Formats: sequence, C-alpha cells, structure tokens
Amino acid sequence: RVTARRARPTAARGARSPLRVAAAASIAEIKGTGDLPAVKLTSADGCTATAYLFGGVVTSFTKPDGREVLYVRPDAVFDKSKPISGGLPHCWPQFGPGDIQVHGFARNVDWELTKKTEGSNPSVEMTLLPSDYTKAMWDKDFKVTQTITLGDGKLKATLKVTNPGEEAFTFTGSFHTYFAADIDEVAVTGLKGVKGTDRLKDEALTVAGALTMSGPVDSCYYDVPSVINLAVGGGESVAIESQGGWSDAVVWTPWTDMEACYKEFVCVENAACKEPVSVPAGGEWEASTILA
Repeated sequence: RVTARRARPTAARGARSPLRVAAAASIAEIKGTGDLPAVKLTSADGCTATAYLFGGVVTSFTKPDGREVLYVRPDAVFDKSKPISGGLPHCWPQFGPGDIQVHGFARNVDWELTKKTEGSNPSVEMTLLPSDYTKAMWDKDFKVTQTITLGDGKLKATLKVTNPGEEAFTFTGSFHTYFAADIDEVAVTGLKGVKGTDRLKDEALTVAGALTMSGPVDSCYYDVPSVINLAVGGGESVAIESQGGWSDAVVWTPWTDMEACYKEFVCVENAACKEPVSVPAGGEWEASTILA
C-alpha cells in the first residue's frame, strides 16, 4: 500500500533555520542555478555567501544562525538574458537611466574569478574588463574588481575602479542591495537630517526620522553617515556600513508594481549618485559595503 506523504512547508524567505555548527572555512567553485558558474564561501564562524560570475552578483549571505540576509526575486532568471534580479548587484558605470542602458552594464556581463584567498575569513576577487559589448555603449578603458570577504558575522564587498587609459572618465554607481524583509516592519534609521531627492515626485527632501514603507519609494540621500541601520522584521536588523567612495544612499521599494514579492524585500543601497565620480588617467577609486 502506498501512503501519501505530506509535503514539508517551505521556509519563508529570510527565515531562520536551526543553528549550524560552523564548518571548516572554504571556497568552492560550483555550478549555480541554470548551471551558471558561481563560487561559495564559508567562513570559520559559519557564515556563507554565494556569488555568480555573471554580473559579479552576490545572491546569498547567511549568518551563523542560518538567517538569509539577501533576497532574490521570484522572477529572477539565470540564463544571462537579463541581470539576476536580487542579491547585491552592481549599478555601474551608470546609476539609473542615462546615456547607456539603465543601471549600466556591469550587472549583465561575465566577470572573471581572478583570485581566491583561503583562511578563516575567505575572500574572492572578480574582475571586469572592457569587451566589444561594453565598448559599443561606453568606450572607456577600465578595470573593475570586486572583492568579497566573509567572516566575523559580516560580508564585505569592495568595488575598485581603475583607469588605465590616457583620459579621465566619470561614472555613477551603487550596490543595488536587496534585503530579505517584512515590508510592514521595515525601518531605516541613521539618516535623520540628511537631504536628498524623491525620484518619484522629483522634489527635494529632508529626512525627519526613521523611514518606514507605506507605498512606493525611490529616493536618493546625499552625504550620508557611514552606518545605516535596517530593521527587517521579527526583531532582526542589518547594519549597512559604507567605506571609501560611497557618499550617498538609495532606498527603493516598488510596492504593488511587483505585487508578487514587494512585501518580502526592500533595497537599501550604498551609492555614488549625487555627482559623477571622476577617475583621472592612471587613477583609481574604491568603495566598500559591509553588511553585519
């Protein structure tokens, strides 16, 4: 006699799983969703992170207690037909709309895995260089690296832009980070008194206190403090620290424009969007995001 088994319920996005015993620190090159090349890092304290070479995007960062910090949208595709929707993707060399494709090309081209550093806090470096595809829309000579370091309960992503050419170039950019969250419990703090722009209303704003979500939000905040705190619900929070050239921040929720998933995430981004960054010939620019 065949007995039907009840299906196990699927864990909610961002939910805790049982406390893991920390495994040995490691770096593993793997095949991810869609058989796309990816790399998985495990730190000595039990954090994990997964990054795809397509787009150089980190799609997962879990804490030692198993909580997923990042969010990948249910409509994300892993076939290179478009950028992977979620995680910690790049907007580079253009934030938002402009002369080239929206949010630039860094998030929808292949990066190369150029360095692996083993240890209790492992790290990997991915590199992006010009191609015929990038030159067709942005004819600059550049080298961009992203270094992902994991450990001590934190994920650090460092973006380094080098100009090996003979002329200066400018860019805008961000880490368009998707955080797993209950949108009704989201609160962004640390921005009180900061000035910015409401991109939906096209008007200036000044932050009066904690930012909560009750409708669509797409706002840029300028010259922000180095640490922004994000309450994601269930008593959990994420500290978002910026170092180096990230001077601005962006908060975005599509609200019901993404009816299927808007209640499950919010984007809080470190950015350089107020004024274009100029990198002189032979110069470089660097910025880091640290999630804790």
